[in-house]
Amino acid sequence: MADLVRKYRYSVLLVVLVAIAVVIATFIYGYAEQKLKRQVFQEYQQQTADKVHGLIENQQHSSKTLAMSLAENPFIEDLLVRPNEELRSKLSNLVTHINTHDGFKNLWVQLINVEGHSIYRSWTGKVGDDLTDIRPEVGTLLQAPKMTQTISVGRFSLTFKSIVPVVNDKNHFLGLIEVITQFTPLVDRLREQNGIDSILLTDKRYRKQLTKAITGQFVDDYYVTNDGAKSDLLALVQHLGAANLVNAQGYVVSEPYLITRVPVQNEYHENLAYWLTFTDIGQIDFTQTTWVLQKYLVISLSIILLLLLLFMLYMSKHQSDREKRYYRQIIDSVSDIIYIANGSRGVDVNRHFLEFFKEYDSVESVLEQYDCISDAFEEEEGFLTKQVNGQYWLDYVLNHPKESHRVKIVRDGVPHIFLIKVKPMRGLKEKLYNVLMQDVTQIEEYEKELKTLTVTDELTGAGNRLACNQALEKEIQRSRRYHTPVSIIMYDIDHFKKVNDTYGHDVGDKVLVEVTKATQQLLRNTDVLCRYGGEEFLIILPETDEHEAYQIAQRLKEAINSLTAIDVPTQITVSLGVAELTKWDTDNTLLKRVDKALYKAKQNGRDRVEVVAQGN
Repeated sequence: MADLVRKYRYSVLLVVLVAIAVVIATFIYGYAEQKLKRQVFQEYQQQTADKVHGLIENQQHSSKTLAMSLAENPFIEDLLVRPNEELRSKLSNLVTHINTHDGFKNLWVQLINVEGHSIYRSWTGKVGDDLTDIRPEVGTLLQAPKMTQTISVGRFSLTFKSIVPVVNDKNHFLGLIEVITQFTPLVDRLREQNGIDSILLTDKRYRKQLTKAITGQFVDDYYVTNDGAKSDLLALVQHLGAANLVNAQGYVVSEPYLITRVPVQNEYHENLAYWLTFTDIGQIDFTQTTWVLQKYLVISLSIILLLLLLFMLYMSKHQSDREKRYYRQIIDSVSDIIYIANGSRGVDVNRHFLEFFKEYDSVESVLEQYDCISDAFEEEEGFLTKQVNGQYWLDYVLNHPKESHRVKIVRDGVPHIFLIKVKPMRGLKEKLYNVLMQDVTQIEEYEKELKTLTVTDELTGAGNRLACNQALEKEIQRSRRYHTPVSIIMYDIDHFKKVNDTYGHDVGDKVLVEVTKATQQLLRNTDVLCRYGGEEFLIILPETDEHEAYQIAQRLKEAINSLTAIDVPTQITVSLGVAELTKWDTDNTLLKRVDKALYKAKQNGRDRVEVVAQGN
């Protein structure tokens, strides 16, 4: 009888334990599922914010680089000094070329003279108005010229503005150049690269200021900044309330979308606009999470039938394993390379790392080959290396968070450039660091192409005056460092005005091209040829003394004299000046001496070479 009672009690206890196990397991299952989803959404929100900030930083850098390059363009200086329609048309053609080929889209350029008047606007023909009356910062910059970069709201839209002072070769201030770029290309780029749709809302306090709003669209007095915003997303914003979305703390779920909010701030950390992103939740893969949760529930129930305590211990361990698997899913879904390090050694990588290092098929094989990812870094100036100023690279990046850190890695003979960001991973027993490697190779190539565009003479293909000044300064520094000679030749086409007047400017242009070709055939790869202005050219000759430069100039004169009638319609002669760098010279004094030699050649009858002796 006692055994029967005991069995009954055990059965009741077992039923109670099973019931408790079911209730606890069901509760924990639901809690864990929501927690994991929140973690995924939070991680996704942070990744999206990082992408948006990266797009803004890259745009600011590109805009600043373009403004600085344009500020050093000689015809920009001419336009500020002698404004005329021909130069305005030339600048408009350059702006059109940049918009068409360089991915800016709707790039605007404005020139402001020293009196504060706008003498050129690429988006309108209106010129001559005084900007100091409506833009106080213009008056400030005219009094104390410096480069500035802002994100601001004007009458047309929310834009990036980069303003750079323009000075001539005598360091005289000529005015300001302003480059204005739009946000729409960034919204398009985020959609093309990551499949994320966006609506960029400028804060409603600028509603009355936007008198010429480009898109003309407003939602609850918030200006829709990006062109081509989807109508269904605009309707969703209207339904949820624009104010609710821009003031939301964290993400918002509105089926079928996960909505994130990224503030766009100016240099004073004021919120000017709010970048809302819309991601279809169906694109986020929760299959692994569901499988882990189901397996966890089955195992949990079976173990709790034996002993509730052991079940709880097992549940804790299994939950840890599940979170680790989910962590793997998250880092593998990121489009950039992720490398996890404990300081001096790597401990984990994501799927995109293995796609880049194709010869490795697993995390283990990578970590066997590389104690640290820095073993793959190229030792090259301007890039991050394993040791920087006596610091380990990881420590250096952490200690200089505001700097931009780049590395170069060569795979199969092809260089790849990555932007490196390092963040400590929190909430872990082991001290780990998350290294994010963003491939910016295409951006670097674009900036290189843009730089080439700004230092090349459009007609002849030779370097322009900016390229000349940069190359001369570089060669003078090299000459000082290695104690090697450097000489320059300046030459001018004789009676070139007569060629233009007699045969027309098209023929004059052909003469300039043929003279350039004849010159380039005589030069070495290390020599630099620049069109210094009009029909005047300059040649920089590294490791060449005055006597050798004179011989080169004589051969050049003879080559140009021998141009046939097929090449040019009349006999062409040139006057040439030669000068060698002395220990007292600067780039300016060297140019003055060679210009003096050229003037002497013209005075002595043209079609000749003259040398200004050292010390004259």
